[in-house]
Amino acid sequence: MRLNIHHETVYHYAAPASYSIQYLRLTPPTVPGQRVLSWKLSAPAPLRPWTDAFGNQAHVLVIDQPHEEIRLMATGEVESDDVLHLLPGAGELHPPSLYLRNSRLTEADDALTGFARSLNIPLQSGRRKGLDDLMHAIRDLVDYQPGITDAATKASEAFGHKAGVCQDHAHIFIACCRSLGIPARYVSGYLCTAKLGEEGMASHAWAEAWIDDESAAGWATFDVANRTQAGEAHVRLAHGLDYLDACPVRGMRKGGRGEALDVLVHVGEASHEPKRQTARETARRRQSEQSQQ
Repeated sequence: MRLNIHHETVYHYAAPASYSIQYLRLTPPTVPGQRVLSWKLSAPAPLRPWTDAFGNQAHVLVIDQPHEEIRLMATGEVESDDVLHLLPGAGELHPPSLYLRNSRLTEADDALTGFARSLNIPLQSGRRKGLDDLMHAIRDLVDYQPGITDAATKASEAFGHKAGVCQDHAHIFIACCRSLGIPARYVSGYLCTAKLGEEGMASHAWAEAWIDDESAAGWATFDVANRTQAGEAHVRLAHGLDYLDACPVRGMRKGGRGEALDVLVHVGEASHEPKRQTARETARRRQSEQSQQ
């Protein structure tokens, strides 16, 4: 399936920022099950490409003069398939064992560790079935509720709230896997939700766990929020230990009081893609709707 992707991020500042640096992971890789047909990334200053510590394609953006806005635009076409069930680990920068390392956002507390152990997930054979059970058990307990958590919420906190978003579902799954000695990692990307029978298109996050049993070895995908494996509706951007290693945009600035953020993401099948609005047009429409209320 061919997917058209349009991702626009705009930062507005009430008072100018004097300096900004942004690390961008907005370029999808060509990997088994995913082929990038075209891609363009634009920004208000030259971008310096680099490869991060996990092998992700990334760019650095530096703006060293006063600015009241940063507009980032990523557009392109990606071909995906639903055939591959395991992603091979061969050729990666690090062995799977690296992804046993805990991070601040994925460290398991006693509640998470006890929950994971209670499921009796097989470690030597039948691991995939056990991890499928883990995915569903997490989703049964943790509702999808935007606004309860944020980018800094730990897995243990979201588990305690019993609510969160796809980022939290992925972090909880990863924390449980690592507590059992199973390598697991965080994946950022896009999801064509229309393929799942839902409205809207969005950026997304899921998890991968290392399967190494009698039948096969490789990375298995777990989209916990949607109770499914990643397939043709998913486009991966980056992976890492947690959200902070793989998030599409991360940075810092000097000045720039009164920050406002507009984000627009559209993912649609190339054969019948609807007309897109820019982030600026979306913001204007929202302001018009609010003025009429």
